[in-house]
Amino acid sequence: MDLKLKKDRYSIVVYPQRKSINDVKVLKDILWSKVGWYSSRNSEAHVTIALFEADKHELDFYISYTKDFCYAEKPNFVMFDQFIASEKNGAVVVLPNKTAKPYLNSLFKRFRQGLRYKKAINGAAAHISIGRKLHPEDIEIAQDLFEEVSLNFLCEKIAIRKFNDEKGQYEVIYEFCFLGNPPKQGQLSFFQ
Repeated sequence: MDLKLKKDRYSIVVYPQRKSINDVKVLKDILWSKVGWYSSRNSEAHVTIALFEADKHELDFYISYTKDFCYAEKPNFVMFDQFIASEKNGAVVVLPNKTAKPYLNSLFKRFRQGLRYKKAINGAAAHISIGRKLHPEDIEIAQDLFEEVSLNFLCEKIAIRKFNDEKGQYEVIYEFCFLGNPPKQGQLSFFQ
């Protein structure tokens, strides 16, 4: 008898503060008013670190790992101000500025090191999506709509989100704040 537990889809993300989430919603609303419905229209602002599938027991590892990682992590101010509308990718995104990019790259690299033996998939380079799977004409409209975008927030939280099949969206199920504590015994070597 081979028993397999049901696996659900999850993502681990940097989760901005409510003001930035609302600012991104405004951008999505503006785009929607001009092009109609599009993919990621209803998704809350986030920066994806990793994606994975897990049963309820495997999820415990990801929860524990994320909690331990955030224990010693210090909050840091980040700014996303590079607007990109890519016809090739069918996406409209905002990228981090030259100060935030190396910080986020380092954060993601350190976080992902502890997942290297798990079947987690790394997210793309740090970005906040405004729209995905857009048609070329929608990309052109977006380029005209958004000349400058400036989103900034204190990067202080990682969230685990679960995919809701009924809504077709990920929903936050756990949030972990950066506590800035001294690393626990043995924690430094674990993350290096």
